[in-house]
Amino acid sequence: MVALRRAGAADLPALNALMHASSAYDGAYRAMLDGYAVTEAQVARDHVVLAEEGGAVLGFYSLIVEGEPELDLMFVSDAAQGRGLGERLFEDMRATARRLGSPSVKIVSHPPAEGFYRRMGAQVVGATEPAGAVTWARPILRLPL
Repeated sequence: MVALRRAGAADLPALNALMHASSAYDGAYRAMLDGYAVTEAQVARDHVVLAEEGGAVLGFYSLIVEGEPELDLMFVSDAAQGRGLGERLFEDMRATARRLGSPSVKIVSHPPAEGFYRRMGAQVVGATEPAGAVTWARPILRLPL
């Protein structure tokens, strides 16, 4: 049975390993993760929730809660894809943002994930400009609550 819970500092190695193993960031997209790690400060500041089963971390999301809520990270392990886990994590994030009283959540998406966010009800409102190692535009979406 998959359980959701708030992540803590002890979960950082598993969160970072899952993120860096994601095949969604193969090829040119790998540059976006190079040198990036979820930090203890991030876990303390943001609302980070993980999904685990039998002690294994299968996915997680990080919602920035200061100011306008923003979905900062969302990953589901390659092995857990297709089981509805992404939707379950997304719905938990949506419920958290609603409890904060926000009218919406901002999502700056990894381009291959845009379709998922649109299926979940987010609407494209713009795009980022390529910058640094990220040589492609990223869609900006807004999820109305």
